Amino acid sequence: MQDAQWWYANSRQSEGPVDLAGLRRLQQDGTVTARTLVWREGMPSWRPLAELDPSVAAAEPVAPSPEPAAATAVAVADPADPYRAPATAPVATPAGGLDGDMALYAAVVGGNFPIYRQRWRLDQGVADGRGTWHWPAFLIGVIWMAYRRMYRLAAIWAGTLVFFSIAEMLLGVPEGLSVIITLGLNTTAALYANRWYLAHCQREIARARAQAGGDEARLHSVLAARGDTHAPAAAMVAIVVVAVILVAQGLAG
Repeated sequence: MQDAQWWYANSRQSEGPVDLAGLRRLQQDGTVTARTLVWREGMPSWRPLAELDPSVAAAEPVAPSPEPAAATAVAVADPADPYRAPATAPVATPAGGLDGDMALYAAVVGGNFPIYRQRWRLDQGVADGRGTWHWPAFLIGVIWMAYRRMYRLAAIWAGTLVFFSIAEMLLGVPEGLSVIITLGLNTTAALYANRWYLAHCQREIARARAQAGGDEARLHSVLAARGDTHAPAAAMVAIVVVAVILVAQGLAG
């Protein structure tokens, strides 16, 4: 288990992998704290380090889960390796020790939840993505939208890009101005991406709640099926984008 590879979430993104000794050094340096979310292969999702390391939990206590099932699951962690995930996932907290709305967000977002948890300020008791920047949306907006299963938004954004491209061609817009317009559109996507994705996740949670009808297990199952990412969709959109660019270059030539 000493060779197990760990990832941890900092203020902007996930970092790693590091081995167990490296994780402990980061803990001693203060880079990793009791509240830092960590993950290793085999864990159902990201969890605060305090839930896995009894020594940290004693130094920096965190509020116990109101569900006894969650406490039981944490208690069965391997004492020889406090960083090992519990043998069984908590029944009452399907999203790796999280509960309430936080667990629902984690279920629909998937592996990168620690990043969006910070961007959306969920730990501050609010859900707001304003004032944040999203590089993938700036660089590959439509592809990122499809990757995050926001198909309707991807179609709308693709239509917007096509509209501006046709308008620029018909109006004979100079190349320099065209570049400025493109940068403006990409900047808009980057500034609004986290808000758009938050709204998408909230809609998915509302739909899943209506479908589950009060069944918590089914609720998390529905969110897991509808959420996370969809690489094949992103790949298909990328192929279409490349094809459109090649056709446009051929027509321009």
